[in-house]
Parts: sequence; structure tokens; C-alpha cells
Amino acid sequence: MKPLLGLLLLATAGCSGFASPTAEQLQLLPLVPRPAAPVVERLRIQISVDSPWLVGEFEGVVLARSGSEPPVIRLQLFGDVGPKMLDLLASPDRMIGYFPQIREGIDCTLPREAAPHPLLFLGASLVEMFTPISADRVLGIREEEQGWWIKLEPAIRGMRSLVFRNPAGAWSRRRYFWMYGVGWDEDWSHPDRWSITAPHIALRVRILERERGASAKPTDFELKVPSDVAIVVGSRK
Repeated sequence: MKPLLGLLLLATAGCSGFASPTAEQLQLLPLVPRPAAPVVERLRIQISVDSPWLVGEFEGVVLARSGSEPPVIRLQLFGDVGPKMLDLLASPDRMIGYFPQIREGIDCTLPREAAPHPLLFLGASLVEMFTPISADRVLGIREEEQGWWIKLEPAIRGMRSLVFRNPAGAWSRRRYFWMYGVGWDEDWSHPDRWSITAPHIALRVRILERERGASAKPTDFELKVPSDVAIVVGSRK
């Protein structure tokens, strides 16, 4: 796997021109209040990856603890014949994970040790996905012909996070910008189906099963990278 310095470069045009939201506009947004207590959610997913670093169709499990506290998410992907292809633990202040087949991984304190790498890219998307879009996160609104772009308080410091409200009143797109000009888009055709695109990489994700209020052990949200894995981004590199 090659380093991703310079990967996912997207123009930052279109990030200006946001006005402070009015009370009337906030009422028209599909906002979700922050839950009063932590919630554990388990997803079984199917993901298609097309990139120079990983290609193929994979089954996966996402386990997320979110709600009244910052989210913690565990993602594991498996190949057709069962081997683990990816293991990742993501939160707003740390990401740790590795590719078991090629023995490459990351162990990063955020935002200080952030650097372009596909595992950080996936982790940031997951952290944003499991951070509720509540009213206190809305920083600005820009109206367009087909809807509204909403500027959010990012779930990870140092990022810029935008979501798009379509004419039907639903979130249909997300746009993120991070370090070194890195950026990517998410398009949601359905609450359980979305695609992620950027230069040289494309992912299609489908949720096969969703269990809210799932049981989980504390160790499910712990991950230690094996000692023979090369840490290419973060503290152990």
C-alpha cells in the first residue's frame, strides 16, 4: 500500500457564503437531538471498494457507541473466504487500525498526528456518521436552487463538515475537508445505501442489518495493533 500524501485532493470552492441559521430554517432541518444516554448500534454491511490500495466486495460489521458522549466505532471487513481485511477503531480524538493482509496500520492521536491514509479517511466518515446532526452543530446555511448546504461544527477538530438538505427535507449529501486539502463526498440515495467518492477511490456501502440497542463488551471497543504491523502514520511509525 502506498502512502496517501496528496490523495483525495478536492477544491474547497463552495465552502464560503454561509449565513447564520434562523429559527425558522432550523425548524425545517431533519435535526436529531443528542440522546440522553449512550446507545450501542450494530450494523452488518456490504461494501464495494475500487482503489489502488484495496479492490473488491467485502462483508463487514460496524459496532458504534454514541449518543450522550463522543462516538466510538469499530469496523471490521472480511473477504469472500473469511480472512479479515481491515480492523479499525475510530473516535474524535484517536484512530487505530490496520490491514492484516499487508501488515500496515495507523495509531494516531487527533488532530495532532493526522495525516493522509485510507484508514483515517474511513474513520473520519464513521465518526461523522455516528455524531447526531443536532441544532447546536449548525453553524451556517447557504441556500441553492436544489436545496441548502449546512455548515456543521465538525465531529473531529480540524475538519470542515457540510451536509446538504434536499427539497424533500432529507440529508442527501455530505462533504468533508481535512488536512493537506484532503476532501471527499458522500451521496445518500437511501438511509441504508450511500457512496463515497474522491480522486482515485470509490466506495459503495449498503446496510444489510441494523440493530439499535445491541449488546457489547468493553473489549469490543478496544484494539491493539500486532507488533509485526508497520505503523505508517502515528505514534509508533
